[in-house]
Amino acid sequence: MRTLAAFVSFVVFPALTLTGSAWLFQGNDDAARAVALELFQSLDEEQKGLALKPFEDKDRHAEVFPAAERKGLPLDKLKPAQVALVDKMLLAMTSEYGAGRCKEIAKQTPANRRYVNFFGTPGAGKSFAFRIAQHHLTLVHCEFQPDMGREFGPVLLGGNPVGQLWEAEESILLELAKSLDKEALEKLKGPGGSGQAVGKAGVALKDLPKPAAELARKLLAKRLEVFSADRKSKFESIIAAQGGVDSLRLVLNGNATAGHLQGGNYSWKFGNDSVLVDWQTAGKNHLHLTVRARAKG
Repeated sequence: MRTLAAFVSFVVFPALTLTGSAWLFQGNDDAARAVALELFQSLDEEQKGLALKPFEDKDRHAEVFPAAERKGLPLDKLKPAQVALVDKMLLAMTSEYGAGRCKEIAKQTPANRRYVNFFGTPGAGKSFAFRIAQHHLTLVHCEFQPDMGREFGPVLLGGNPVGQLWEAEESILLELAKSLDKEALEKLKGPGGSGQAVGKAGVALKDLPKPAAELARKLLAKRLEVFSADRKSKFESIIAAQGGVDSLRLVLNGNATAGHLQGGNYSWKFGNDSVLVDWQTAGKNHLHLTVRARAKG
């Protein structure tokens, strides 16, 4: 009876599709909004006291990679059905490719160091954000009233140990670096720390040699493949309003002749003053990846 009930409650949820022999939850913003509301309404007063903060609370923008103690509601204070909703929220924000990686990262952290927060009370037409944060994984879903500005993230990815989770990105970057001569690589140097803005450092994609520019676009697309189509579209709309992908600047530092598991030690960034997609090799088998954006004006 329990199996049948669980099956029924799962398949009637919004945005489901049958692939092969398994039901898979498909991420989109309608599904994310519904899950966020269901999860929030399921919280008791004690749980809400830990999870709920004002929409403009500065913790909404915090970027912390280690498995530190954080403000918020730890998953070990949730009931199993509520934890299942947190997992659904992860799926709602990501693609199948991204969900696979995020779930692998999530396995590295015990429930008492995985935290959820609501910034503002979720609801139709309201400004609110849902945030799950833990060791090397932060996902943020944010919605705004129509007259408010737009932002994306911050999203933190990576891992320690990370293994080969991000090898598809790394192989593209190594190919990109190999396509450039020493003079071109020198022009790409800039800020290398995790989360540091690009500003006017590096070189705009439109000014790169054609083979490198094509690989740069491919690299950026691979990172954005982590997100659901709706989340990806919101990020791309912010970029489009700031001149498009080709106006973003590329920064590359360090030794990108080998992958991080083979001793390569490098960092790269796409961005400008308000957009950032980056990768920092924090050590062998240890990566920090950031995605964030904010509309200008």
